[in-house]
Amino acid sequence: MLHSKNNILQLDSFLPTDYLPLWKAIREVAVSESVPFAFWRLPQAAEQHLILDFGEVLSPHQIDWEDTSLGFVMSPFLNPDLKQTYRLKADVHLTSENRVSDFFENPRIPKEFRQKVQDILKNGSPKSKKTSFKSSQLKIQEVSEAHYRNIVSKSIEAIKAGEFQKVVLSRPKQVALPDNFEAVSVFQKLNTSYQTAFVYLCHLPEIGTWMGATPEILMSLDKNHQFTTVALAGTQVYEEGQKLSEVAWRQKEIEEQALVSRYIINCFKKIRLRDFQEEGPRTVVAGNLMHLKTTFKVDMKATNFAELGKVMLELLHPTSAVCGMPKKPSQDFVLANEGYQRAFYSGFIGPINLDQETHLFVNLRCMQIDTHLLTLYAGAGITEDSQPEKEWKETEMKCQTLLNVL
Repeated sequence: MLHSKNNILQLDSFLPTDYLPLWKAIREVAVSESVPFAFWRLPQAAEQHLILDFGEVLSPHQIDWEDTSLGFVMSPFLNPDLKQTYRLKADVHLTSENRVSDFFENPRIPKEFRQKVQDILKNGSPKSKKTSFKSSQLKIQEVSEAHYRNIVSKSIEAIKAGEFQKVVLSRPKQVALPDNFEAVSVFQKLNTSYQTAFVYLCHLPEIGTWMGATPEILMSLDKNHQFTTVALAGTQVYEEGQKLSEVAWRQKEIEEQALVSRYIINCFKKIRLRDFQEEGPRTVVAGNLMHLKTTFKVDMKATNFAELGKVMLELLHPTSAVCGMPKKPSQDFVLANEGYQRAFYSGFIGPINLDQETHLFVNLRCMQIDTHLLTLYAGAGITEDSQPEKEWKETEMKCQTLLNVL
């Protein structure tokens, strides 16, 4: 039993020593009680994080950069003036390094919530795996292969007509929720399988549950006042043991990546920023795939540009890597032709003010978890040299990033 004294729970020996059973129980109670939460792990990191938001019903706003408290932000693909950004505040912040008892001894967690977590740890879950998720308000219809190949062909004609140079076309892929699906276990598998990715599991009661393992940094601000962003484009299958120094890239992929790099440089030019470091492009591995990556860094102290993160986020999102080049006509083509709403796919996501650092990622290689369905999302960059069949296969490969762990 747990005994209460001044709202601090006294612990008996039933508690697990490993944090995973606790986190599974927390997730289940949080979903049933409509409590927003976010689990995440930064690229190449060992420590995992969990925050719970016990405040009012979440509503979208602009990011308040004056608020230096820890939070987790999630933005949709369409976010005019960034006013549709959701920010979870960390009423409770746990890490994989915490003792399990730290959760029950935390007076900031409502007693009733802790009691329900305790009941699951002692007696098991009263719900089946498939009923431990709520139906999302975001209803997505799957796109057929014929439709996708048709819009790729249409986009190639538009490129040849000079309407834009590149467009990124995506699609959702739906699979039945596996009988044995347990979200925190899948989150752990993603952590193990994709060390170089940002891995997350996030629940917004009005939106639903999302999970992903994305390789692409949108921007980061570290405690040394370094700003970082990347251009990531071009895709090949990675074979285990393959030497990255010997990978050959086609002209189509090289040009696709160069367009994204030029877009970032043009953003710097708009704010008259000339002092930046450019590294790459180089070949990097992201799960079962390889990409070309160029990294851009700016010393915000040396350039006397304290608000660079805020300004660049407004300029970058949505990036050319998820729209195309030039951004406006390619985005218009996406909205007119894709045939579904991207929702949070290709938006941005990540922790803000975590140990004085902010890390935002483009929400790629992600899926939406519904009561009976998993909806996965993937896209491909289309240029004049694209072939519809190959672009469809590329989206299939990208979906496989998540399917591999199920």
